[in-house]
Amino acid sequence: MTNTFIVSWDMAGLEAVIDVTQDLAAGELREQEMLFDILKEPDEIHGNEPIRRINSIIQTMTLRARYNPQRHYEIYSIQTVDGIDKQTLEQLFKDDPQSAAELIRDRGAKLYSDRIAKKTQVII
Repeated sequence: MTNTFIVSWDMAGLEAVIDVTQDLAAGELREQEMLFDILKEPDEIHGNEPIRRINSIIQTMTLRARYNPQRHYEIYSIQTVDGIDKQTLEQLFKDDPQSAAELIRDRGAKLYSDRIAKKTQVII
C-alpha cells in the first residue's frame, strides 16, 4: 500500500504537506459507481466529491503560489510506502530542507514550479 501527499514549499521552507490517500481511494470507488449511475440515469450530473476536494487543494496552493511569485513556490505530489506519513515528511524538511526538496523533485510529480534557475542568479 502507498500513501499520496501534496507537498508545497517555497524558498523559505516547507509550507504544507497534505495527505490525499483516503480521498484518492474514495475517488476511485466513486468513479466505479459513477459508471453505473450514468448508465442508470444518463441525464443526471454525477460528481466525484473526493477528487473535487483534491483538485480544490491543488488549485488553492497554485493560486497562492501565483500571487506570491517572489517566494518561488514548488508544488509536487509524491507517493510513499506505507511507513512514511505526513509527520515523516515534515520532519525531513525540518532536518534537511534542501535534501527533502531534491528528493521530492526527483521522485515526485511536479504540479507547479516557480523555482529560480541557478544560471539566472547573479548573486547567490
